[in-house]
This record gives sequence, C-alpha cells and structure tokens, in this order.
Amino acid sequence: MKSSKCIVCEEKKEQGIHIIEAFVCEECEKKIVTTETDAPLYNSFVEKLRSIITVKEEIAN
Repeated sequence: MKSSKCIVCEEKKEQGIHIIEAFVCEECEKKIVTTETDAPLYNSFVEKLRSIITVKEEIAN
C-alpha cells in the first residue's frame, strides 16, 4: 500500500483518509474527532484542516 504525508502530523502513513488532495492519517483523524473544542490542540487541528480549502482553491484555478 502507498503511503501519503499527513497534513496534521506531517508523517508518511498508509492508513487514513483522503480529502480532496489532502491526507489525514488514521491516528490524527481519531485525535481530531475526539478532541474537545476547548482543548489547546483543537485550534491547531482547525488550522491544519483549513489548508484543505487552499488545496481545493488551487485545484479550481
């Protein structure tokens, strides 16, 4: 199986999800969905996921 670089942890992993052209590894996906909105990591996850919008806009242009 081919590995992809996770947009959150920036490590190459084989298991995870592809969203548009971005990849989120299984471990980060689990952390994202279980992190409370008031946790310090939450804003970091939001910023990383916002990069998907940039990728989508680049594809559209």
